[in-house]
Amino acid sequence: MYKLLIVEDEMNIAATLKSHLLKYGYDCHIVVDFEKVLEDFQQFQPHLVIMDINLPAFDGYYWSRKIRHISNCPIMILSARMSDIDQIYGIENGADDFVTKPFSMDVLLAKINGQIRRIYGEYAMDSQYRMLKRGNTELNLETVRLSTPAQEKVLTVNEIKLCTMLFEAFPNVVSRQQLLSAIWDEDVFVEENTLTVNIVRLRKKLATIESSLEIATIRGIGYQLTEKSV
Repeated sequence: MYKLLIVEDEMNIAATLKSHLLKYGYDCHIVVDFEKVLEDFQQFQPHLVIMDINLPAFDGYYWSRKIRHISNCPIMILSARMSDIDQIYGIENGADDFVTKPFSMDVLLAKINGQIRRIYGEYAMDSQYRMLKRGNTELNLETVRLSTPAQEKVLTVNEIKLCTMLFEAFPNVVSRQQLLSAIWDEDVFVEENTLTVNIVRLRKKLATIESSLEIATIRGIGYQLTEKSV
């Protein structure tokens, strides 16, 4: 079940949203303390945020910016303030889409479904695939972080692609060609050395966070994610 965080200070609107979205299989959480929006986000770990602009204490732009610093979770602005300037400012602060008040519930639902399909569609509405765990190490596909109980590291775009392939294939070998295909850019030629550099960086990050995993080189074939021998 996908989780939606509703950041709306008009409680009748928030309650209506939650009631309607629950019918379509979404798990919704309404923020009630508007000075702790980020704390609610971190605890609930939503797949999408519905964010009003006019809020007590800090506005929706502020909270969108705070969320974007730690997550790529889609943010949908819901507000009566939808001039060109508002939309530009929203995009600059991390918003992905906009719905103008008063709004059609059907349009809102269609937009939410569209964002969910775009970001998570390949995982067939199964939230477990947002977090991959091998040994003592977790790969969070939403926050693009590699972590252990000791600490965590943020991954680059190429690192998250390579790490995902290695985690999903564990403990099998992934060929260099498969990994190169994962980081292939249609507009920029990707050299084989780029793969090697990214693997070296991933190895360093695994070591830094005290992971029980390591990336072994399988000569002539590719790489394998393995558990360190004790």
